[in-house]
Amino acid sequence: MFFLFLTNALDGVYPLIMKKALDQIEGRVPMSDITKTCVLFFAIMTSLAVTRYGWRTHFGKFHTFAAEHIRQKLFKHVTSLGPNFFHKNQVGELMSLLTNDVQSFRQAIGPGMLILADGIIIILVVLPIMISMNWTWTWKTLIFLPLVPFLIWKVMKLIHLNYKTQQDRFSELTGVAQETVGGIRVIKSFSQEDNRTTLFNGVSAAFEKACNKVARVDAFFVPVMEFGVTSGSVILLFVAKDDLYSGAVTIGTFVAFHRYIQKMVWPMTALGMGFSFFQKGYASFDRMKEVLQTETDIPDLGTVEINKFESLEFRHVSFKHKNSPVYVLKDISFTLQAGHSLGIMGPVGSGKTTLLHLLTRLYPLEEGQILVNGIPIENITQESLRQVFLLVPQEAFLFSESITENVSFGLAERASDSDIQRMTEIVDLTNEVNALPMKFESQLGERGVNLSGGQKQRLTIARGLIMKTPVLILDDSLSAVDTKTEKAIEKELSKGDSGMSRIIVAHRLSSLKTVDQLLILKDGRVEAWGTYSQVLNSSPTFQKIVQIQGQEASHE
Repeated sequence: MFFLFLTNALDGVYPLIMKKALDQIEGRVPMSDITKTCVLFFAIMTSLAVTRYGWRTHFGKFHTFAAEHIRQKLFKHVTSLGPNFFHKNQVGELMSLLTNDVQSFRQAIGPGMLILADGIIIILVVLPIMISMNWTWTWKTLIFLPLVPFLIWKVMKLIHLNYKTQQDRFSELTGVAQETVGGIRVIKSFSQEDNRTTLFNGVSAAFEKACNKVARVDAFFVPVMEFGVTSGSVILLFVAKDDLYSGAVTIGTFVAFHRYIQKMVWPMTALGMGFSFFQKGYASFDRMKEVLQTETDIPDLGTVEINKFESLEFRHVSFKHKNSPVYVLKDISFTLQAGHSLGIMGPVGSGKTTLLHLLTRLYPLEEGQILVNGIPIENITQESLRQVFLLVPQEAFLFSESITENVSFGLAERASDSDIQRMTEIVDLTNEVNALPMKFESQLGERGVNLSGGQKQRLTIARGLIMKTPVLILDDSLSAVDTKTEKAIEKELSKGDSGMSRIIVAHRLSSLKTVDQLLILKDGRVEAWGTYSQVLNSSPTFQKIVQIQGQEASHE
């Protein structure tokens, strides 16, 4: 701002130097005097170059740093929010927030604030000089100036409203594009390319319409702002002619004053442009503020750190999603001791995954208690809880990195080649990895798109096994592995003095042959809990599963 003030002060002085030079030429003064004036003019213009460089570099650093800061703040906050937030907000909308809205905010506090400050400073510098030169000329040539604030107020309201609509349409466009690219295999399988293209074109047309609406409002600024001031140039010709004829003023004064009128065009335009940037940035700031003020439904308020597993107990746990009257889980109670394993079965929609999400604090616990090592789960820090209970979700998600990086994802440091190879051997993936051009350093596509569904699932299991956490939770993660691989995984899980505790959600009985206890869920309630034989005798759901899968009604 200091450099900007100096720039405008120097810029306001040089027409006076030009006036002096013209008056000297008209007065036929010695060449030595004109030379001094020229040197002064050159010095001022050189200083202008220096000060302009100063404010450009400092302003550039400021608004890019501010954008980086708020982008990181947004990203950190978004990653702290629970699944309910992501259920309500499209991925494309969040991508737009972290990119387009941050960019719009940067434009407001960078170029927008710069232009506005520049315009205001020029008015404060130029207007007093014009008044000192000729008060009559000043008020007559700037007669339309009082209209400017009213016009700005009217247009800024329209910009704020229309730009927010534009950003909403952009979010919808990004969401459809992201969803289409992410689900391209499904789209092609059902031959829905034309339908998705029609949908995309419709959303794109709505975005185009919103952009054009903003552009039409924006287009009013420059003509309206310039008209109020440039009309002063015409007025000057009429009001100055008598003074020029009589010799009351010099040609130099007329030229300098006309130059100042031209300079007043920019401040009026700058006010419009600056407010335009601010209104766009304010619309984006509203959207960012809304997200930043969204509080997570799973706040990390725990103070107890745990590093081992002794026991787990569910006491009359019930859960329903926010604003839903239907309970997903109702009155769930069971226990699990260290070194033991628990298998969970039940029909689709019986609440199996929800139970695991409550245990790993992905959903808030509102009714009942979950005790880990006898400590209420909300009193335990989320980081230490998830280092004890590692959840391998049923959706195999891989990152656009190498196979080695994906397997080492949860570790503080990259795993050794021998550990990675051993884990891929356990899940029967080594030969398939070695067949790739770069073997373990092969880069995976987005979400592991260049691997089959079974390969992705086995790779996520390897990622979980290498962590060696006290409790490994497999949420239907064994559905794509064969019996041989299942046995290898079970052998790895059973290593150690007491063996790794595990919780396995599965629909196949073969995946649960070696578990110590079974929990059967139906309609969100516990239908049976106990050993294989106990559950078989008391659970109609389990009996039906055994019958359908052709299993013997006995536990070997």
